[in-house]
Amino acid sequence: MFRSAALFTILALALFIAGCVAVPTKNEPAAYTQAVVQDAIRLYNSEGRQAAIDHYSSVDNVDGQWYVFVIGGDGYTIAHHIPEIIGRDPALRVDSTGYFYGDEMLSATEAGKWVSYVFTNPDTGEETLKHTWMVRHDGLFFGSGWYE
Repeated sequence: MFRSAALFTILALALFIAGCVAVPTKNEPAAYTQAVVQDAIRLYNSEGRQAAIDHYSSVDNVDGQWYVFVIGGDGYTIAHHIPEIIGRDPALRVDSTGYFYGDEMLSATEAGKWVSYVFTNPDTGEETLKHTWMVRHDGLFFGSGWYE
């Protein structure tokens, strides 16, 4: 009896450990950014389009330098914590160096794509190189990034 109980406990513990997934930290900015985007897609899938738009259009969405934004299939921004960016024409996705990054964002697939450009860091208020992870999901583009 003791052996089978001990064996069961060991097997249960092994299954529990195998099912655990390491959650990236902010010290791993690329992996953390990808996790933030996946969380946004999960929220969209569980709560719906409007709930996701409402949440990601709020400053409550900002966690230091991390925030999620959502772009519609037509290229117009539909969710961003900065109200002036919502509805932004995709042709205006040009950084201060003159780099047009809009087409790069809209070429993201379901597998995801990194796009780098200069943007204002909400943590510092300074323009800095931003690395954005974009994922196309259900006809929308979900993005978040980290700054150098």
